[in-house]
Amino acid sequence: MGEEQDRTPLRYDQSGLRGKRARVLVAEPTDEIDWPADLPTGTETVVILDDAPNPHHTLRVHPPGDPTRVAFVVFDQLALCDDLPQA
Repeated sequence: MGEEQDRTPLRYDQSGLRGKRARVLVAEPTDEIDWPADLPTGTETVVILDDAPNPHHTLRVHPPGDPTRVAFVVFDQLALCDDLPQA
């Protein structure tokens, strides 16, 4: 039972995501054109603001505790946190 088993990968057609916490699966998350996401270095967990990925396959997210720092991250760079309380 490793850390990988508590991750639920996001799908491009997934909905019901608003307010859920997600783990960042990559060292440097990016938006749909591979620009670095506007997240603090080392961000491991984010709160999802959108209900589903947009047509560009990104989600608006922010670091927990900092709702003013909104960034776009490609959906497949995130996994739901089943082990953390929701925002």
